Amino acid sequence: MRSLRTRHLTLLFLLLLLPLFIPYTQADEYRFASIEFEPFGYVEDGSIKGIIPDIAKAIADEADIQINITLLPYSRMVNYIKNGNADFAIFSRNSDNDDEVDYISLLFVQNVILLTKKGSPLLSHKDIYEPSKIQTIGYLRGTNFCPEILLDDKLSTYELKDFTQGLKMLNSNRISAFLTIDNTALYESKKLGLQSSFEFPGLSLKTIEAWLQVPKQGSTENSLPIEKIRSAAEKLKTEGKIDEILQKYLKTN
Repeated sequence: MRSLRTRHLTLLFLLLLLPLFIPYTQADEYRFASIEFEPFGYVEDGSIKGIIPDIAKAIADEADIQINITLLPYSRMVNYIKNGNADFAIFSRNSDNDDEVDYISLLFVQNVILLTKKGSPLLSHKDIYEPSKIQTIGYLRGTNFCPEILLDDKLSTYELKDFTQGLKMLNSNRISAFLTIDNTALYESKKLGLQSSFEFPGLSLKTIEAWLQVPKQGSTENSLPIEKIRSAAEKLKTEGKIDEILQKYLKTN
């Protein structure tokens, strides 16, 4: 009798230990591609930070999924999504990508502006064609925010290598306007100590929408829980969490 009881206790003990020897299977980890462009995505003290990574992490936490974030130049990031090398990303909606991506959730909107120096405001679109106000419009190399401006033969344009060059040239009157995005121009001008030198918020030309985007269904290795992610993104937007992230990096004071 004692032997039978001993065997039962031994079996129970082994059953209790069994979970310790079962290999742990990690949950699927999804690949998130982010633009590498401050303040939207950058590395600081060895950690990935910025507006887009912070939003991605918040969505992942809300949706209870694991993500691995990769920072990439804009064009490469877009290609990663279109080719299925990443599972999802956040960037501006572009009709050129409609056949290769699905748009999951609109997250925030930015303004394309013409920024001018303090004391030389543009009050209407007519002012763009007024020689006394606009002689040369600077724009960032590789961007196409507003092709109707860049392709207009009546306007003189100048290609810029980065925001720092554009803002410094505008401040020194070497260009008379800077074609740019409002949030980024404000952020970069603050870094340079030039925020008060320009006519913010500038002349608004159009808006661009930042969407959570995924490759067309079936083009990635992982089965992304799209509805779960969509619901998480919408909840964060409704609760104002995405606006909080934007203000964390773009606050004006």
